[in-house]
Amino acid sequence: MQERRSLTSSGQKPIELIMTDGSQLQVSPSALDVLLERDRVTKFKRMSGWVTIGIDPVRGRRRTDNSYLYDGPERRVTF
Repeated sequence: MQERRSLTSSGQKPIELIMTDGSQLQVSPSALDVLLERDRVTKFKRMSGWVTIGIDPVRGRRRTDNSYLYDGPERRVTF
């Protein structure tokens, strides 16, 4: 429960999630990021509802291999 109190006092709400082993947890947003990177999450709850990993869009983090970077045509205007 200590994690929950620190989240509330910092203004962050705990995020509900379902782990790949079926267990349900409430974690901080930064803990969710770590668990997502380690492929340990099956679903997590947003304000709009449950997100299923691998089906629903999830914002990716930029990585050094550029796998999350935009790969389309250049659209910026240059002068």
